Amino acid sequence: MIFLALLWLLPVYAAECTPQTKSIRREWGSLSRHERLDYINAIKCMQQRPPHLSSEEYPAVRHRMDDFTATHVNYATQIHTNGALVGWHREFLWLWEQALRDECGYRGAVPYWNWSLYPDLASSPLFDGSPTSFSGDGDPNANYCVTNGPFVSMQTHFSDGSGVSYGRPANKFDYTPHCLRRRLNSTMTSVYSNADAVAQLLASPDIIAYQERNDYYMDPVKREETLGLHPAGHRAVGLTMADFFSSPQDPVFMLHHAMLDRVWAIWQAQDGGKQRWAINGTMSFYNEPTTPEITLDTVFEFGTLGKSKPLRELMDPEAYSYCYGYE
Repeated sequence: MIFLALLWLLPVYAAECTPQTKSIRREWGSLSRHERLDYINAIKCMQQRPPHLSSEEYPAVRHRMDDFTATHVNYATQIHTNGALVGWHREFLWLWEQALRDECGYRGAVPYWNWSLYPDLASSPLFDGSPTSFSGDGDPNANYCVTNGPFVSMQTHFSDGSGVSYGRPANKFDYTPHCLRRRLNSTMTSVYSNADAVAQLLASPDIIAYQERNDYYMDPVKREETLGLHPAGHRAVGLTMADFFSSPQDPVFMLHHAMLDRVWAIWQAQDGGKQRWAINGTMSFYNEPTTPEITLDTVFEFGTLGKSKPLRELMDPEAYSYCYGYE
């Protein structure tokens, strides 16, 4: 199921993508106070702007950020535990970054959360509850609502608590207002996404091994699931962020996926870039064997967020529409 594009199938590089024009995504802890506040304020701006989707058709959609959650809900079973995961989310993240810039005047790049830097989540710059954090842990005596930080008053509109599922819950688009909920679990990051885990992922000899270490892997005989860096990050934050469908409601979702994209970009660039075009799998849940394999011409959909794109346009952070890198 491995497909390696021929070396002569070179991408169309963005004409203006130079070291001077390339946006650089940086780790949250390395940002200045001003830079952190700029990003937090851009998120709040998205929560105040009207949605593009109809609230009559999608009752849970009440603001622009909800458009992103609804899109993730809608495509969830096509973009997880399969060959679409990293490519689809690369574009999803880029569309979010463009919306922040075009609609909210944000001038920076989406930051990332390097899980391996913070063995204790509650004391990390992401979750310490300070004005420049993403708010802290949830209160177990108050439905696990966050109780401090910039998002203490944030209301989410989709239900949370949905686990991994072959089908979208029938009520997932229902308007279900509640607080931002968290149950931080540092074991998830200290065990499953520590520096050794990242190094093992980067040492993956091929895309199959990479996918298994990055995401869920279902043993075809035992039907037992193992935990990779992708689900570990979601479970480390818990509750709203751990919902298989509506996890983008937690603002830290984008930083988690920026780190996943960063690691993938590093892996792609190894071995002289020969891994750039490595793809594997299908667009079905757990790569059902009867479904067609993806190719570089497989088209990914993004609903009202942006136009459809073939996978080949999502493979290089400096080609086609993209012009970004990581620090």
